[in-house]
Amino acid sequence: MAVEESVALLGEEELERLLAIALEHGGDFADVYAERRIRRSISLEEDRITAVQYGIDRGVGIRVTTGLTTGYAYSDDFSSDKLAEAARTASFIARNKPRSEVVGLTRREPPRYIWADINLEKVAERERVAVMQRANEAAKAYHGKIRRVSVSHDEETKQILVANSRGVFVEDTQPLIYFTVHAFAQDGGARHRGRHRVSGHMGFEFFEKYRPEEVANEAAREAVTMLEAAPAPAGEMPVVVIQGWGGVLFHEAVGHGLEADAIVKGSSYYKGKIGERVASDFVTMADDGSIPRLRGTTNVDDEGTPTQRNILIDRGILRRYMTDIVSARALKAELTGNGRRESYRYYPLVRMTNTFLLKGKDDPEEIVRATKSGLYARAFSGGVVDTTSGSFTFTVREAYLIENGKITRPVRGATLIGNGPDALKSIDMVGTNLEFGPGTCGKGQWVPVTSGQPTIRMGKITVGGTAV
Repeated sequence: MAVEESVALLGEEELERLLAIALEHGGDFADVYAERRIRRSISLEEDRITAVQYGIDRGVGIRVTTGLTTGYAYSDDFSSDKLAEAARTASFIARNKPRSEVVGLTRREPPRYIWADINLEKVAERERVAVMQRANEAAKAYHGKIRRVSVSHDEETKQILVANSRGVFVEDTQPLIYFTVHAFAQDGGARHRGRHRVSGHMGFEFFEKYRPEEVANEAAREAVTMLEAAPAPAGEMPVVVIQGWGGVLFHEAVGHGLEADAIVKGSSYYKGKIGERVASDFVTMADDGSIPRLRGTTNVDDEGTPTQRNILIDRGILRRYMTDIVSARALKAELTGNGRRESYRYYPLVRMTNTFLLKGKDDPEEIVRATKSGLYARAFSGGVVDTTSGSFTFTVREAYLIENGKITRPVRGATLIGNGPDALKSIDMVGTNLEFGPGTCGKGQWVPVTSGQPTIRMGKITVGGTAV
């Protein structure tokens, strides 16, 4: 396990000075978040590199809280005067409020759930281009109907520092790669785009785990297969959802409602339901930011709390919410390691990390065989969710009919329409094949996440289709 090189962000004496300034007018909590981020992005289109971007961004965000109210300011200037100005700006939110004392800082070593064996900053640009070209050639060679391929490679190495008035002081380095292939197929007037993405917190050894040819072949497979898709049927029916990124359905329809800031605001269906049944006996749902090297994993969250496994729903019973410092204090709950932010320009919110349904006991093939007729959902392209009611609508990008216990024809234009709690209660089969898929979650800010699940069956859900 290699240790990434880092640079000094802020010293302990300066951090304690800034925390004292932040609380000089009052307030019950303050923290300082410093960040240095090196980013690269390369795009390949029509067999050639069309864009290369490189940048270094760094800055400091300072937060003061009083109850549920937050004051926040940031600076990309590390000079003492500018940082003190940011601390004073954040402190105005707590003017004339009781003041919390600053506890002396104690440096903590974070756990190691993510690391780089091959430092991204020591990889030549030609090596990045080479893996992109491998993906490009593989997708083109997959089938004669592939007309165009695009490949994108995005990476970053982020160094963070968190210090707060409770004495927490932790630093961490977080490498991350996101690799995407789009394949465009055409047959006469029929056209379809296939997409496949892989991501993880690791160095350039990433491409030993995720071979670019396999990523490309999956994108091309979808593009070619869906050329022949017929309009999807409509109505209530059983729906089998594939393992892996199919878990995004429950990330959106259920997970956001289990974020404690929604509970505090009263905008979640799940408020006040700890200990109650919210899903079928087959459902155990977790959020775990400590699974090694997944896209949603971090060693510590952006408040300095170590990440951990949190069982949210245990065999259908709601057990806990995900928290950050502010919501945990409001609910008198434990910290779960879910305080996350897009960058130093934002204060942290409660956010998911790696959210998934745990594996069950059913053979995935038997789940299909046990379904006389229904829909097999293989990939989603987005959805809309109301966290207050749990209602959702999801577009299925790649779907197939299930007829007489077999996956048959591809269909297009399917949507899943339902309610998160009802969907959880309708799950009657859960496979043994837990897998994960990468994503990026928006909630006023964007953060990397992972969704996962084994193959599951919802006994009845409304499918919106285009078949006449």
